[in-house]
Amino acid sequence: MKILPTLLVSLLTIALGFLAVMQQLKGNLDFLFGSPPLETGTTVYTFHPDEVARIQILNHDGTRAEVVKTETSWMLKEPWQDHADARTIRSLVDFAARLQIEEIIDRDEVENMSDYGLKKDRIEVQLFDTKGRSLCHFRIGRYTSWRSFDPLLKPDDPTKKPPSFPTLIIHPAENALKDHLYVCADFANPALRTVLMRDLFSGGLRLFRDHRLFYHSPTLASRITLKEKNSEITLRRENSTKESEWKIEKPYQLATSPKAMPRLIEGLAALQAGAVVDKSSLALPPPLPENIAFSIGLEYFQTEAFTADPVTALFYPPESEDAKVVPVVIMNGKTKQRDAILLVPRSPGSLLASLPRDVNSLRSRNMTAMSVRQVKSVTLQDFTGRRVDLSLETDPHERAERWFARVAREDAPGEFAISYDGPANSKQVFDFFESLFKNEVIQFTNDAATSPEDYGLDRPIRRITITPREGKPVTHIIGETFTPKYYARRSPRGRVIEISPEAWEAAKKGETHPELKTVASPATDSDLVPSGLELFGLDRPTVIEIDGSELHLGQTKSRLFFASQLDPEGSPTPHVVEIAPDQLGLMPLAAFHWRGERLWNINRFEIKGLEIQKRGEPTLALSYDFYAPEPWSATRGAVDVTSLLNTNKAEKLIKKLTDIEVQKWIGPVAENASVRLADPSLTISVLIEEIADDGRSTGKVTRNLTLSEVIDGPANRFYFGKSDSHQDYFLLDNATHERLSVDLLVK
Repeated sequence: MKILPTLLVSLLTIALGFLAVMQQLKGNLDFLFGSPPLETGTTVYTFHPDEVARIQILNHDGTRAEVVKTETSWMLKEPWQDHADARTIRSLVDFAARLQIEEIIDRDEVENMSDYGLKKDRIEVQLFDTKGRSLCHFRIGRYTSWRSFDPLLKPDDPTKKPPSFPTLIIHPAENALKDHLYVCADFANPALRTVLMRDLFSGGLRLFRDHRLFYHSPTLASRITLKEKNSEITLRRENSTKESEWKIEKPYQLATSPKAMPRLIEGLAALQAGAVVDKSSLALPPPLPENIAFSIGLEYFQTEAFTADPVTALFYPPESEDAKVVPVVIMNGKTKQRDAILLVPRSPGSLLASLPRDVNSLRSRNMTAMSVRQVKSVTLQDFTGRRVDLSLETDPHERAERWFARVAREDAPGEFAISYDGPANSKQVFDFFESLFKNEVIQFTNDAATSPEDYGLDRPIRRITITPREGKPVTHIIGETFTPKYYARRSPRGRVIEISPEAWEAAKKGETHPELKTVASPATDSDLVPSGLELFGLDRPTVIEIDGSELHLGQTKSRLFFASQLDPEGSPTPHVVEIAPDQLGLMPLAAFHWRGERLWNINRFEIKGLEIQKRGEPTLALSYDFYAPEPWSATRGAVDVTSLLNTNKAEKLIKKLTDIEVQKWIGPVAENASVRLADPSLTISVLIEEIADDGRSTGKVTRNLTLSEVIDGPANRFYFGKSDSHQDYFLLDNATHERLSVDLLVK
């Protein structure tokens, strides 16, 4: 009878020993009792995305994929031998690394895995590190009704609702984790992915195949080559920093447009196929130059970590004019062809159609092809000896750099009569620099000009020398030509119509011409009385008769302006551009245009008194001593009104008088200003004690300021002004006038 208890004790001892051994070997007894669930709020797996070196996928449609990381890219080994889309791969890796648990479901409580999308609809993913060890292995089921918001995402616009994605059912395949299903958040970087996670696997895993033409970003490119059958454009830059500017190297050495180059780079980065097919799917001729419509090639900066081969996209001609796609093959290096054909959309509104690919679209469209930040000084001259020198200097009053102007005339070689030397007018400098560095030319007239006289460049009306902060000075010249224009009208009430030189010559010879017949038609008559005929040379017309109608012919001359850069020998380069006539108005040589905005350069401690005369009021005389305990006294007529003086307002008036800035200088000849200022609305005389450099007083002088409205009535916004310290009239804004005409006496 003692055998049975002894047997039971032996079996229990063996079982406990077995459990102890298994505990030692495995660290737990999950194989027997089941593994405990992970905690809510934690992630299912813990690894860094950069550890991933290989990915295996079993899709719900039966498609299998294997993706392997190489030194420079992700490559598909199955179902295609091709480049993988790095954005899709990174989206999947980031998703797996951030599977945050929102809810836990016990596997034993699940009767039908199909209800969770984990049967026929499941997607299975396994990630491996460089040593082949599994980092994670899980199945993706259906979406749930909850949505997840990424707490680490900082949206560009905080007023907009951040993106969110539905949570998904995840079933880990590892033995230690398979006893539970997890509802996990989907934190997607919107810069990489905007579609739902399961949508990445749609279409037989097509999104895993790279649809981009250029796997490596064009922002890393050192050279771009655009070839067509009869042209080739090469662009290059020195390094990959933002400061390194792209230059056109071929067919001419030209600066690039700061607007066009970002469009080209961003366009190439975004350029992708609507579909990628195997080479066997289309019967294309060999990628020889005669079979290619155009090509786009990229070369990259070579570094220790990045040695990408040059990449060239070869665009075949479309099958027909109505074709919506164009076949493209990609060459890596000179001989290695990507094992795919990319079908790129080519409609008028497509990205491909919007890429700037010709010289005139890519070149700089301003006259100098430079930027203000590059400039140290500028010299503006004309053929009469007038000259403006602009230099960037430190202003002792502002403790910062600002532009100074020196305006002079060269009366004899090396002898200059200076008309202004001081701070430059900031608005005039801005307008001038706009004309040089921002305003676009009308057109690129000629890139192979051999006759400067055809453009007036043999006798330039402006010469502009720009000295950059780094490099040698560059000189541009502007020439002027006169081109005849011809006009005709039916007498007596016909509209004015511009006609061609051929029609003009026919009319002068008494011959007919289709354009003249159009002018002679009664349909050109107008009910309006003809006016402004002198603008068309029709105030004294040549009269002819066509088809029984009397025609009047007129001729005028149109001024055209052209610009070109000088070469190192001082001759015009062959690149000529036409600029707008109003550009010349932004390049004045008269001194008053460049005079600084500050009217006077006086200090308040130099002021000893004021006399203020307002229209229709007695004169108010003020004495002022900056150093006295009671600095102010005032008289009106013969009456002492010091007790009525608002000294706070008087102090503000003194401050304003020391820093008056004019709105605009209008020169020494301004008839309207002269007439208006004959009856000024405000006159202020400032008594100033001049102080020598050694601090001694050298006497007193009076500065006079007179102001008057530009127009009568409440609509007036500006005032004409004149100071006896300058010969030029100026405009003053309404706000400044109000501060100068403030009532100083308490009423």
